Amino acid sequence: MDGATLQPGFLRSRLTGGHLRKIPGRPSTCRDGAPHRRNQLQSRGDVRSDGHGLLGRQLGITKPGVELGGVWIGAGNYLLSGGVDPGADGNSQLVVNLRVDLAQTSGLKGSSFGVQLLQLNSAATNDAAGTVLGYNSIDSSPPLDRSSLVQLWFRQAMFDERFILRIGKSNPGADFANVVNPVQTTQPARDINTVSDLLFGPLYTPATLYGVFPGFYETSTGITTTWAPNEKVSVAYGVYDGNQARGVATGLTGPEFNGYYFHIAQAGLNWVAGPEAKPGFFAVGGWRQTGELSTDSGITEDGATGLYVYGSQLIWFKDAEPINNAGISAFFQFGWNHTKTLIFDTYVGAGLTFRSLIPNRPQDSFGVGVAWGRLNPNIFENDGEFITQAYYQAQVSGSIYTETALSYIPKPGAEPDLPAALAVTQQLIVPF
Repeated sequence: MDGATLQPGFLRSRLTGGHLRKIPGRPSTCRDGAPHRRNQLQSRGDVRSDGHGLLGRQLGITKPGVELGGVWIGAGNYLLSGGVDPGADGNSQLVVNLRVDLAQTSGLKGSSFGVQLLQLNSAATNDAAGTVLGYNSIDSSPPLDRSSLVQLWFRQAMFDERFILRIGKSNPGADFANVVNPVQTTQPARDINTVSDLLFGPLYTPATLYGVFPGFYETSTGITTTWAPNEKVSVAYGVYDGNQARGVATGLTGPEFNGYYFHIAQAGLNWVAGPEAKPGFFAVGGWRQTGELSTDSGITEDGATGLYVYGSQLIWFKDAEPINNAGISAFFQFGWNHTKTLIFDTYVGAGLTFRSLIPNRPQDSFGVGVAWGRLNPNIFENDGEFITQAYYQAQVSGSIYTETALSYIPKPGAEPDLPAALAVTQQLIVPF
């Protein structure tokens, strides 16, 4: 980031090594200033150290190519009314990343490896609200108190970084179905660190993939391949241990190759629009889960298949001259699956993000979003669930941020006849 202030959306994507969507027309630079290709190929499986590697420097790790850092995210939630159990609870998520660029340390061109550790301590925040979609993404799959090695991978870039292979335990949720990834524009001052900082769960994993997609925290062992023939187009395919579909917490275990596999493929396109070069991105993907899937009621099926699309667009810049990224962007998501056993069969999400529009607060942002999913009638009595959320994110000091979010769920889907849930979340993001 060349000394610039890290923003929380950037850090969230960097929890899994996030990548910038490179927009045509501007070369990137590495630390020595030399131009290089930095586009969709730099997947979030490519773990980067958050907070400028402060942890590594404090420990005296100064060797070029070795990055050690992390981020702590703490949240307090208060369910003001409705749901199952109104009241207060909290969440804590600590991530430590190590990345070694073997090109710098050992002369192995295009090679690197990464390690990521997680310490999670979380209340059952979403269960208390009766939400199936989830209004707080820190509270995810059980167990909610865990210490784990969530990533351990080797990455090889080839053909001038047009093709990248990653093998090992990683987070495919960084590479696929991820609408929030940062966007690099044709002007450095216009770079967008995150498409949205909403907190609800389906922003990061479309609800139609719940229970099978190997994202954070249920990372998985497998192979990811990405090909970018030019700066506008990328194509990716991955295959992973798919035992999450039978209830295994894959983020806590080693690989099992027993007929349960998760396959996913995605094609993406980016562009710039109009004289102000407003960036946009669109992707479409499909997936297949193999193995026998079942519900608690005894319904079974041989695997599941689905598709998704998502996109984002910068729709307005405050300043016509490229002096900052103040403006408004929008995103949308859609997911569908053909299954009798997964939680949701259809999902739609959308939102707006407002950046650097508050006087004298250039690093602050705020936004609104909505999410709706149709619930599986073989599992739930309710037809579906809807969430709307609004947030304000403020810079505290340097790279430390705080965020306040208000969530409203008119009809929580976990049980029939639950009263509407209204919750407020206060979150603190501290990189190191």
